[in-house]
Amino acid sequence: MQDPARRVQSAVMRIRGDHPFFGTLALFAELRVSDEVATAATNGRVIWFNPNFIGPLNASKLCGLVVHELLHAALNHGIRRREREPTLWNIAADIVVNGMIRDDTNYSLPDGGVENVDLAHLSVEEVYEQLNTGKIAVPQISLLDVMFDGMNVDEDAILDAQTTNLQRHWRTALFQANAMARRLNKGFGSNPRGASRELQSATSASVGWREVLSQFVVSTPFDFQGFDRRFVHKKLYLEEMQGESVDVAIVIDTSGSIQGQELSAFLGEVEAILDAYPHIKGMLFFADADLYGPYEFSRGTPVPPPLGGGGTSFCPFFDWVEKEEAAGHLPICIYFTDGFGTFPTNAPNSPLLWVVLPGGLDSTRFPFGDVIRMG
Repeated sequence: MQDPARRVQSAVMRIRGDHPFFGTLALFAELRVSDEVATAATNGRVIWFNPNFIGPLNASKLCGLVVHELLHAALNHGIRRREREPTLWNIAADIVVNGMIRDDTNYSLPDGGVENVDLAHLSVEEVYEQLNTGKIAVPQISLLDVMFDGMNVDEDAILDAQTTNLQRHWRTALFQANAMARRLNKGFGSNPRGASRELQSATSASVGWREVLSQFVVSTPFDFQGFDRRFVHKKLYLEEMQGESVDVAIVIDTSGSIQGQELSAFLGEVEAILDAYPHIKGMLFFADADLYGPYEFSRGTPVPPPLGGGGTSFCPFFDWVEKEEAAGHLPICIYFTDGFGTFPTNAPNSPLLWVVLPGGLDSTRFPFGDVIRMG
C-alpha cells in the first residue's frame, strides 16, 4: 500500500494540474497525515488526514476530500462560526463546500457527505439560518471536520491578532488562486461569473487595496523557473511559467458622479502604485461613457490631465480589453470607480480588480472581477 503522505502529495499534484485555483490554495496550507483526528479535519491553520480513513479512498475521492478541507480553511469556516451551534454550522459549511466540488470539479466525495443542491449556492450563514429555523430538515452528519480548538487554546481565547492574521493569510491565497485560474483559463475560478455566493463573499471583504494589488503584480508561487524553492520542503515542483511580461491597465472613472476630492484620491492611488512598484510600465485610461487613452505611464512620468465628466459606462474599456485578449495579451486591469454604471455582458479573461469608493455600489452587484473598497 502506498504511503499515506505520498498519496496526499499525489492528490495535491493532480489537483494542481486540474484546478490551478485549488492547487494554489494548497500551497498556503499545512497538510498532515496523523491519527490525531478520526477522519479529516481543519482548524483553519492545519489540515489533518487520518491514514486509516484515507486508505480505502480512490484517487478521485481523495482529491475531493483534500479540496473539501482546503475550502473549509480558505473560507475561514472555523472563525466565522462565532456563537453558532457547532454541528449545525459544520453541516451548513459542508453543504456549501460539497456543492462547489460537485458543480465545478469532476472529483468524487467520500461516502456519508452532506449535500443539498437547492442550498449549495448560498453562503454558509444563509444555509445555517435555514437549518437553525427549521425551514429544512437537519441531515445526519458523521464527519465533524471544522475544528475550533486545534491550536490547543480555548476558542473564546483566540487573540484578535491571530484571527486577523489568519483571515489575511487566506484572503491573500484566494486572490492569488483567482488570478492563477483566470491566467491559465483552466478549472474552478477561471470563469468569474461561476463563483458561488460563498466565494464572492470571502473575496469581497473590505481590505487595504494595496495588500490585494500586490497579489496581482508580483510573482505568484507558479511563476518561478523550474520550481519554486520556497516550497521545496513540500516536494511541490512547479511548472515553468517564467518570462511572461506583466501588463497593467489602470482606469480612472471620471464620470459626473466622481467629484473633485474623489478624483484626487484616485490619482493619488495611481501615484502610490508607481511608488510601490517602480518597475511597472503600464497604460492609463480615463473613462466616463467614453474611453480616453491609453496613456503610457511609469514612475516619474506626470499623470495627464483627466478627461470626462459625462455618464458612466464600463463597456468601452472592456471592449479594449477584448481586443487585447484577442491579440494574445492578458493585461492586469485595475478600475477605480464608484461602481455605478453600465457593465458589459461578457466577463474578461484578464485579472480584474475593482477599487471602489466608500459608499459605492455594493460588492455583490459587480458581475465579475474582484472587489475591494478604499478605506
